[in-house]
Amino acid sequence: MAMLQSVTGREGCKGKPVRIKGARQAEAPFSAGGESSALLERRVAELLLVAEFTAVVGSILDPHKVCEAAGAWLDETVGWQLLSVCSDGEAVNAGRVSKNRRSAVTAPVYVSAELNGLSEADDVYPVRFPDGSGTMSLCRRGVLDSQYSDEFREGIARSLARALANARECDRLKTLSMRDHLTGLYNRRVFEAMLEVETRKRTSKPFSLLLIDLDNFKLVNDTYGHGTGDQVLVSIAKMLRLSFRKSDVVSRYGGEEFAVLLPETPPDSARQVAERFRENVAALSLGSGTEKIKPTVSVGVASIPYRFGIEVADVIEEADRALYLAKARGKNQVCAALLGEKG
Repeated sequence: MAMLQSVTGREGCKGKPVRIKGARQAEAPFSAGGESSALLERRVAELLLVAEFTAVVGSILDPHKVCEAAGAWLDETVGWQLLSVCSDGEAVNAGRVSKNRRSAVTAPVYVSAELNGLSEADDVYPVRFPDGSGTMSLCRRGVLDSQYSDEFREGIARSLARALANARECDRLKTLSMRDHLTGLYNRRVFEAMLEVETRKRTSKPFSLLLIDLDNFKLVNDTYGHGTGDQVLVSIAKMLRLSFRKSDVVSRYGGEEFAVLLPETPPDSARQVAERFRENVAALSLGSGTEKIKPTVSVGVASIPYRFGIEVADVIEEADRALYLAKARGKNQVCAALLGEKG
């Protein structure tokens, strides 16, 4: 259809539409093309912003910091506040949630401090992750939808979901490399690295090391099976977690042997702690029904009063020597050695 134009000043045509030859070919393409060009430019600009956002959050390997970086970028770049993130029902960075906004945030993974500063006039927009793994809540003081498209928000949500998934996977692999798969305690490699750090500290305060061996564990495996043996190891690991300070380093050293590093702990205190743990284990009664297992442990204690010239191997050797004495003297007891003693 040819374009019609209203013109005035021509005889017989005042106020009436007049067909303009060539208008279809000249003006219509210009109008449509200009509109398409603007949409294309907007779309390209949004894609570039999504790419920038992806680069920011995609390189972070900590779920907490992923959310923090996402919130900072959205605030600075597009003027949005990332109020909360819900992903797989896991708490990544929990915070206080104002009572009037609790309904907007379910199972928060991340909660911004800005949530408490919202008024009822501020609209919260939940945006679902495209892969269905969660949602994020956005707020813009005013109208959120005035500048950016739905596709843009979906792109941001997709990138955030992917970054969180990658960070969690990284956490999982890191845990696998540091922890014993059965008990969840630190493994031997990590323990010895932490012991190395402790021996290198420039301080005059002593530290102690416990080597703990589960007595007659082979008999437990032979009698009840390896499944029951694993349950005993897990029970001992749980007791270890409950018996020591957060600053202490507890590990499964290998097989039925555990190791505990006690920073800033002199010989007398270390022996008392070891004795108390031995007594707690001896009071355990594991298993169900009439078949009860009464585990006991032998503990070797090595205390290091000074650090200069001390090697990790020296510390472990002293604790191992003390453990050997505890076993030789009948098991279910604590023996201690001070670095440098002989006999």
